[in-house]
Amino acid sequence: MARGVKVELPAAPTLRTRARAPVTNETAASTTTCPDVEMTEAHEPESRVAQNPTGDKHPGATDNLPDTVESDSDAGLELLGQGMKAFVTLVQDLRQLGVEELVLPLPKICVLGDQSTGKSSLIEGISGIKVPRSAGTCTRCPLEINLSTTEPNCPWKCRIYLQRRYFYEGAPVMPSYNKHVRAQGATRARPLGPWQAQNTESDIFFKTDNKADIPRALHLAQLATLNPGMDPAKFHPGKSNPDERIQVKFSPNVIRLDITAPDVPNLSFYDLPGVINQAEVPEEGYLVELVANLAKTYINTDNCLNLLVLPMTDDPANSTASKLVHTLGAQNRTIGVLTKPDRVQSGESMSQWIDILNEKKFRLGNGYYVVKNNPDPTVSHTVARQEEDDFFSQSEPWAKSLCVHQNHFGTMKLQRTLSKLLTEQIRESLPQITERVRTKTAEIIARLRELPEAPKGNLSYKILEKILSFEHEVRNHLDGGSSHYPFQKEFYAAVVRFRDTIAFSYPRLSLSDLLAASQFSAQLPFRPSATPSPSVRNPQAINLDSDEDDVTDIQSSTPSKRKQPVAKNLQTSPTKRARLQDIPKFISSQSDSSHVTSVDRTAPHAKRFNLTEIRNILQDAHVGLPNQIDPRATKRMIEESLSLWDGPLEELLAFTKDACLTLILDRASSIFAKWHGTQIFELLQNSCEQFFEESFVKQKASAKRFLFKERYRPLTVHEDVMRASSEKAFETLESVCRNEQAKAYLIKKNAWDEDLDTRIKDKKLKEVTDTVLGPNPYILELRALSDTRGYYECAASRLVDNIYQDIHTELFATCRDGLGAALKQRIGLEERNAEQRCAILLAVDPASERMRVELTKQKENLEKASEWLESQ
Repeated sequence: MARGVKVELPAAPTLRTRARAPVTNETAASTTTCPDVEMTEAHEPESRVAQNPTGDKHPGATDNLPDTVESDSDAGLELLGQGMKAFVTLVQDLRQLGVEELVLPLPKICVLGDQSTGKSSLIEGISGIKVPRSAGTCTRCPLEINLSTTEPNCPWKCRIYLQRRYFYEGAPVMPSYNKHVRAQGATRARPLGPWQAQNTESDIFFKTDNKADIPRALHLAQLATLNPGMDPAKFHPGKSNPDERIQVKFSPNVIRLDITAPDVPNLSFYDLPGVINQAEVPEEGYLVELVANLAKTYINTDNCLNLLVLPMTDDPANSTASKLVHTLGAQNRTIGVLTKPDRVQSGESMSQWIDILNEKKFRLGNGYYVVKNNPDPTVSHTVARQEEDDFFSQSEPWAKSLCVHQNHFGTMKLQRTLSKLLTEQIRESLPQITERVRTKTAEIIARLRELPEAPKGNLSYKILEKILSFEHEVRNHLDGGSSHYPFQKEFYAAVVRFRDTIAFSYPRLSLSDLLAASQFSAQLPFRPSATPSPSVRNPQAINLDSDEDDVTDIQSSTPSKRKQPVAKNLQTSPTKRARLQDIPKFISSQSDSSHVTSVDRTAPHAKRFNLTEIRNILQDAHVGLPNQIDPRATKRMIEESLSLWDGPLEELLAFTKDACLTLILDRASSIFAKWHGTQIFELLQNSCEQFFEESFVKQKASAKRFLFKERYRPLTVHEDVMRASSEKAFETLESVCRNEQAKAYLIKKNAWDEDLDTRIKDKKLKEVTDTVLGPNPYILELRALSDTRGYYECAASRLVDNIYQDIHTELFATCRDGLGAALKQRIGLEERNAEQRCAILLAVDPASERMRVELTKQKENLEKASEWLESQ
């Protein structure tokens, strides 16, 4: 099968009486046609050729057909095919069953001509509807018009269908309209260039009971056809301001109009795009051959009756369409239709047309007809026909000089001839069509027998059972509750790691500027130094975690084997003590301590402040009151402290995604293992992954929103919790700073030795009194950092809980409750053709099963066609 071909064929319609309306793809529930008329006797068609008054043989001049135009336009149309509608409607039904594609071309009428020959006016005259004339879109794709008679009390109705007989295989159809897509030209192997044949797909586009709706609806239907890369629904007449641009300038796909009314003829015909001999611009030169090749596919069949439209304002020798008819040897199946007789020049020009009417030039097998149509689209069909009748009965040379050709003047007479010739063609073709349908049916049955045995049983139910079992397994794992389902235990451990990482990433204090000032100032109290001493390589990181009560002293860049002094004046936690390697260290390569923003190596997501940096933040927000901390300064420090939370959150989300997707795919592989190697196994796996990916994208966005909210504005109502945490942090910071000041004082007095026992060093530090050290000049800085830490603990706890709960109620709940339903929908278990689709998906050889489905539909349609043919 060609790429892009769908399996489905038009559904076989129910058998109807001989006076049935055309087949549609609409459901019975939506169809509102009137009851069909039961015919008691099929009228025998007239002889194909009748004598005209001159003795020449021309069709359509039978004695029992009136030559006058009815005053009522619809009454005039009613004259056509009253005894022929069974044949015409039969062919309409057979065509829509797919017989033309499967068996052989069916009898048809095709209207062809060059551009601007009056073809649109002719179509309006025959069908009684108005067609669009602007922007040239009406000439870019074929139009099929099916007229069918209904009972007298039924209203006029029209349904417009988009029939995709070809799929576009040219350059990619992009949404940009700056230039039309440059399609490849025609070749011998690809006569329609980028358009490749496929099984016909027919979708209803619009339906109406108002003739005034037709011009716009047709225009929009053609826009939809000329935009193969877009959804046709975007061009529905109900949409306001549809896009008027087009992606391709030509399409062989057909727009079909099914018109039913009490007093229209039973007639079907095609209006082909106008044949062109030169493109508007060089880039569109390929259109010349494509349009010509499309016309050839219609008119080159033996049972196609061609209407060749020639304007009497042009030289017929220059007609590209006429040359095409003669090149294909289709003259004997062609009727010439001469338009614009009111604009022909007298004299030599008129004599040429007289010779053509007398068959002395450009002879055609069915002669020529002359019609006059009013190009004004506002003129009604009734008025146009009356004007035409008056013109031929009162104007010269038509009324007297050419009166011998009166049976060939006027649209109504052309209509009668068309209906008569089409009916006779159908009647002559029926035996061949019947035989070919039987032969093709037998071939399809034989091919079906050759195919491998199809999967048996209620396939959709079997698949549904497995999906329900898979759904149950996924739900049990996501719910947890036993050692058989450890997913929740593993996920909770990941959340705890996330919690601990966030908790341990609290804002820290670097003492680099304090140490530099204390070691090299001549007197106390200490003042911050603009530049730390190069000898201070590893300034102390003060750990404020509530579970850690030991803080290491300053270490040299080269590890020492001797025991390091440890401050012992911090509160002791009953739960755990920090080990030496857990104490964060800070190494800065920057010479200016006021710009230190690095994070701790053992707490990579923690923000580190030094005292100078904090003082600068306080001064930036200073409003003039001494010894006050402006809330804006605290807010800035909080925002900087929370700025490094992205990493831990990404790690938690990555673990969640990997663990949950692995769980789902593992369960799918296990539950559906018996179908490994079939299309359904791959479809289920891909569907699970796609569903999860879409759900996870939403979950990630939700988690990011929680993080954004925490950073947007610091807010909490847990005042007591924040105050307690702030006070504890302040006590720790103040104690550590005092010890560092005392040590610096002892070093200056040469009373400090790093080799001393820890207990001795602690005793020496305590002996240095507050009077000696003086007041701490960094109280405000320490208080600001303590407040930041107090809020940090509240925000961290809130974020962890929110993320934990959100993943449970969003991602896990979606997978738990929605995955099974998504799989059922993706497979199409509730669709009309579910069994056929499941058979293809479960088949070891999907290509054979697709062929079986296609051949079965073809067989059903051909059997229905055979029923109808035998009923004639």
